[in-house]
Amino acid sequence: EIARMAFRHCKHLRNIAIPPAAEDKWGGLPILYALWGSAPREVVQLLAEGHKSYFPNRVVDWGRMIVALGKGDAPDGIRTLLDVQRSLFPDQCVAWQECAMELASSSDTSVETFRLVLRLSVADRLDALGVEKWRLEVNSFISECTEGPKGREARASLLYSNLASYEQMKEAAWLLELAIWKGKMDESVSHVHCRGDKERLQCRLECGAHQILPIVLPFLLPKWVFNPPDEDDSDSIEWDSEESDSE
Repeated sequence: EIARMAFRHCKHLRNIAIPPAAEDKWGGLPILYALWGSAPREVVQLLAEGHKSYFPNRVVDWGRMIVALGKGDAPDGIRTLLDVQRSLFPDQCVAWQECAMELASSSDTSVETFRLVLRLSVADRLDALGVEKWRLEVNSFISECTEGPKGREARASLLYSNLASYEQMKEAAWLLELAIWKGKMDESVSHVHCRGDKERLQCRLECGAHQILPIVLPFLLPKWVFNPPDEDDSDSIEWDSEESDSE
């Protein structure tokens, strides 16, 4: 409460001298304590700028702070910390999956905060996939989370496993399309003694990949079947994206 009031009544941020201290004996940064004290975003930004000025080459352990804020059930602090990391330290990575798995086993972390960390942990990977249907499936699965620590660990493990399957499937789809296209070109070269750009494009349009891929890929899709552990007596949850779309 003292820290919260001190930051709340701070009026002249630029007159504050940031002490050249990286971590205290517990491994905490000034940024972390400011977030714990519900300091305004400007204060956190100033502390982060001071840290970067004093220690330009030091890698910040963002994961450690996220776990601490998660166990303290401070979702707003996690959001603010992420904003600071993206604006001032964009080249430094956050070990999101490790953070989520550690928070999954913590009884101090609320369901809402755990869901937030799960969403943040997969956001960049979903953006890279660029498939809106898969994004909806993942977010729906996260929203279903209501379990205790054991259930959260199981749910998070299934989430990351299925997301990895999506990534592998997207790569496999490209390889399959290239193989079909190559087969069409090999077939046509016996009749056309030229492999110009026009002929290659025509082979791609006529190779039939647009008909073959929709038939093959559904067999590679992961199943969103979740069986809660013993701590939860609820029945298994099967989330079928096709049935959801039809509804």
